[in-house]
Amino acid sequence: MKETDFTTYYDRTMDDSFISKVLGDYPWLIKFVKKTPELDFQTGHDPRQGRSWFSVYKGTGRVITFVSRRNGYKIDAADAYKRIAPIVFFEHPTENSFVEYLSNIREAPNLQRYYESDQGKKEGFYQNLIGRRYTFNTKAEDDFIIIDKEMVVGFKDEVTKTAWNKDIISNIEALIRNLRRDYKGRLPKDISSKYGEFDFLAMTWDGDIIIMELKQDDSLKTSLSPIQVRFYDEQFHKLLKENKDISDNIMKMVQQKVDMGIINVPKGRSLPQKLSGKIETCVIVGEEKSLSPTICDRFRVVRKIFLPNMKSYTCESDGTLVKSNKLT
Repeated sequence: MKETDFTTYYDRTMDDSFISKVLGDYPWLIKFVKKTPELDFQTGHDPRQGRSWFSVYKGTGRVITFVSRRNGYKIDAADAYKRIAPIVFFEHPTENSFVEYLSNIREAPNLQRYYESDQGKKEGFYQNLIGRRYTFNTKAEDDFIIIDKEMVVGFKDEVTKTAWNKDIISNIEALIRNLRRDYKGRLPKDISSKYGEFDFLAMTWDGDIIIMELKQDDSLKTSLSPIQVRFYDEQFHKLLKENKDISDNIMKMVQQKVDMGIINVPKGRSLPQKLSGKIETCVIVGEEKSLSPTICDRFRVVRKIFLPNMKSYTCESDGTLVKSNKLT
């Protein structure tokens, strides 16, 4: 696809030759991540740049990533992780050196903010927990699979992005004014009307899309999360309406992940042939015990104004999502 062929895009199917090369050089990698509870996968592709990547995350920290290049790929990571990696790890990682690398990460206090701390489990912990549960640990009784993380709509350029999002932002701003008028409690002085990537993109066996936003660590953001999810919901509705390739692109991405073994289709289930066009939304709170009555009441008011049908979940110890009692 040439740059002039699109104004918006969402196509994260990796280049087949790239992923074949990576997994051919490191045949142990997928099995290693799947048996290590604190790790999860992230994959992606940017058709504008013709670049694919395959990453391993611990929480929200990118511990290793393979990025396609013209004649192969390069191995990289966030700088904080590269500094504590075993010598020559990024030249040719092995299972043994990865075990040593993870040990170094666990012992680095500054990196725990991406996973857990003395104050409790962080958002990154739940991102891994839930992500793993609904990808390669999917069960037949599950209604959906998670097909992507940190999803964001791609744009030809910033001018296109600004123009494309203009009406969506205007709608959100109007609803924020309604919230300030109707809500009797205190609200932040500044409430954003535009957002970037969202945490999980899921799909039901019928082809319905589910937009999932994960909140932890910040009660204020939890209470205002329906605003953020409404922004993503409007974006995705518009993308489905205007981009004729979106369904095919998503199904190709999902099938590639199934073939790689990082999404499991349980016995008795099958992938849909295409998207249904329906979109559901939800907010997930990993642990909800710290949510105060004020926060929960505010959440319900915000949800009523922005997304009345949005669902709310928390999760069990294995990452299984269950209905939230506090945010219902």
